[in-house]
Amino acid sequence: MMKVLIAGEGGQGIQAIAEILAKAAFLENKKVLYIPNFGVEQRGGVSLAFVVINDRPVVYPKFAKADILAILSERSWERVKDYIDPQTKVIKETNNMTVLGKINKIGKIVSQENLIKALDQRFAKQFAQNPGLRELDIKTLTKV
Repeated sequence: MMKVLIAGEGGQGIQAIAEILAKAAFLENKKVLYIPNFGVEQRGGVSLAFVVINDRPVVYPKFAKADILAILSERSWERVKDYIDPQTKVIKETNNMTVLGKINKIGKIVSQENLIKALDQRFAKQFAQNPGLRELDIKTLTKV
């Protein structure tokens, strides 16, 4: 089982990262639960995403300690510091595609092919309007 917690400011793409990771795991027939957690303001407040990926059904998406903790803003640190234990791998980074690539590399969660498929599904509208954005995101995602 892989327990991932992603934390940052609203608007940084925290929920998008979690959705893409969960979708890519689903594409590989893994069992996934994802739960967003944010305050009343979706932009500017602290945003958390809990993702649990397993080969067996997952009954609850929250957990006491994370296997991987990705922190995209210093302000979110207070909300997530209790999810760390000595085995937790901590990623501190501000670029959401870099974070997604590092989560996948550290956790060996899904193939890059399925990660890109999930990325394409999540941002189909944006990529149709700006194909260069897709190339930039894929380059950033895969360079880690």
